[in-house]
Amino acid sequence: MLLDRMVKPPGQAGADTKARILDAADAVFTRRGIDGARMQEIADRARVNKALLHYHFRSKDELARAVWLRIAASLLPQIFETMTSDAALDGKIDQFVDAYLTRLQRHPYIPTYILGEIARRPELVSALFSSGRGAAARRMVRKLREQIAEEIGKGRIAPVTAEQFMATLLGACVFPFAARPLIAAALGIGPRAFGGFIERRRKELPAFLKRGLRP
Repeated sequence: MLLDRMVKPPGQAGADTKARILDAADAVFTRRGIDGARMQEIADRARVNKALLHYHFRSKDELARAVWLRIAASLLPQIFETMTSDAALDGKIDQFVDAYLTRLQRHPYIPTYILGEIARRPELVSALFSSGRGAAARRMVRKLREQIAEEIGKGRIAPVTAEQFMATLLGACVFPFAARPLIAAALGIGPRAFGGFIERRRKELPAFLKRGLRP
């Protein structure tokens, strides 16, 4: 098509343009949320025309999925490495909470988007756990099973499965962002105070989780 020939970027220039669009979309989504974002604003921020934006991403939903997959792909290797290491369980909790809350503070729209999209499009989970990430997740669970069983055997922690441990750890990090309006209303936290709430949670949550594991 003529339009494709007009907007199709060559080689590395195309990759750089796509990266700029993803960066711009992330910035706009963070400020306005995905529903409130406009493709024209993203194009302007990325310094591309709208035709070129739509060449790379046909819709806002497609662009949002690409941003999410890029963020998740950058975070998951760090999480897998942390949780499959030989570090103590307490240290893993510290590192996981810090990494996850840091990333979600930078991209606060992600949890709500992920939950909504996965409910509508379960195939996104397969996309996320492709390219070896599924195998890495299984190695993580096996390592945690071994480590938790050893800690239980030595009487250091109460009985818990690796699956429940990871679900609790992940949920404790994600829920405040996914349910931000509810939490803010229930606790009387204004928009500016929410950041302080998360910073306190970053410091207090690891200790809270560790106490929950004690026998």
